[in-house]
Amino acid sequence: MLLAASISLSLNTDAFSLLSEDSFSVFPQGIASGDPTENSIVLWTRVNPDVHRKLKKKLKLYVSDSLEFSGNVKTFDISSEMISSVNDYTVRFKLRRLIPGKTYYYRFEYGGVRSIPGRFKTFPKNTDSISIAVVTCQHYADGYYTAYRHISKKDIQFVVHLGDQIYEVSKFAKIPERKIKFPSGEYIAMDIEDYRYLYRTYLSDKDYQVARALHPFIYLWDDHEFANDYAFDYRKGYWNLPNHPYNKNRNRVLELRKAAIKVWYEYSPVDMHLNLSDKNPLRWIKVYRSFNVGNFMQLICTDERSYRNIQPCKKIFLSKGCEEQLKTNMLGNTQKLWFFKKLKNSTFLWNVWANEVLFSKLKVFDLYYKLDTWDGYIKEREEILDFLKKNRIFNTVIISGDLHAAVVSNVKYRFKKDEETICPEFMTPALSSINLSERKWWKRFSKSVELFESLQKFQNPWIEYINHRIWGYSILHLTNETARFTIFSVNKYRKDSPERKEAEFVYHRLKREINRLL
Repeated sequence: MLLAASISLSLNTDAFSLLSEDSFSVFPQGIASGDPTENSIVLWTRVNPDVHRKLKKKLKLYVSDSLEFSGNVKTFDISSEMISSVNDYTVRFKLRRLIPGKTYYYRFEYGGVRSIPGRFKTFPKNTDSISIAVVTCQHYADGYYTAYRHISKKDIQFVVHLGDQIYEVSKFAKIPERKIKFPSGEYIAMDIEDYRYLYRTYLSDKDYQVARALHPFIYLWDDHEFANDYAFDYRKGYWNLPNHPYNKNRNRVLELRKAAIKVWYEYSPVDMHLNLSDKNPLRWIKVYRSFNVGNFMQLICTDERSYRNIQPCKKIFLSKGCEEQLKTNMLGNTQKLWFFKKLKNSTFLWNVWANEVLFSKLKVFDLYYKLDTWDGYIKEREEILDFLKKNRIFNTVIISGDLHAAVVSNVKYRFKKDEETICPEFMTPALSSINLSERKWWKRFSKSVELFESLQKFQNPWIEYINHRIWGYSILHLTNETARFTIFSVNKYRKDSPERKEAEFVYHRLKREINRLL
């Protein structure tokens, strides 16, 4: 039986013909690449455990500079012992000594069955432009991954995933056929098998598989890879999980955290190491890291979840605020010092800060919209803005997610209307997760979501654009002088939905101003 999975490996031709079902039966979660550099990449796959227990074969990896895998092909053998239940039969392989600025093709083979072919580009040594896709918030049961089908066809260097790759909770499904049923029988992830079930299920989506095959991903995480709205209680030495049954049970929380970290690592093609035996749980993994593209761009990825202390003011949504906002920290001291050093020592034309949650101030009717964002951590936000202004670091672009909305904002020094812009913030919409248009609480404030958006813009004049009604992804395109941010929307309820260019903005680095193009 043939599977209609025609994948565009070039922009001009469908170079990927129909594939046998055997490929997906042996490699049920597909293949992926991640954490690219000028001369290295991490390649990933997962072998069907039933197949491996039966055959116990070694895994082969083929890497070539041609789609046909002819001529210059390198072959690597991965021993059968490396494929085991310890890592849920996932395999990662770091390729080194690659040529900068080159396109490579790769595929895995197990027991004579080949995976779909994949493609990645190494970073160039010299460039005057780059395009990056930005995604976030992809609840499997809330919608189809149609956006990934369109991302697969884009001419981009890589995809930045800002987090919420999975959701640890499932009470209902917008798409009934995609309903989540945890092995534990609970409505929320309770152990390592529940987390593994989530990643296997999310990665069974063919559109997601194709995007991971055709573009390298750089993964961060947000809260749902572990537990909603979690934060670290420094006094007690473990994480506060306000919406989880294990909350306040230290041993259960730490055990669950280990499981969440381990499974995220198993299923994400990241170039990092685990240290789950360390006595300090904050040292189990370090997700914050940076990537350099020649002298053109530095991508700085921070972790806004692991080290933050507990959200202030006792109420996360629509809060009046409190003095605690001036005492909170999100990055933690070690990460913050690293972040400042990366910015201060930068000789790059652009600094792109991959930041999971909204950085800009956002209020409505004198209430803070959400204190789980940087509005709940004003003290540290002001430290960052002081640092940028004092050191005249005005070549930074912030990309963010989490809010299930598209936002374009002029980041101001103290968020006063007439202040100069320090940098732009570009927030990408949710890929499939529920947004404000699917909820009802906003009706307390306005007659329509569109009117609610207008009220937010009026009361936050630094915000150029806000849209709570769309799902999709964004493309950030950098040139020597400009950063262009294009927001694409899709109908998540349709597998065959076309995409629409929803809005487009350009930031002029030297003028420090945002202009709308569409």
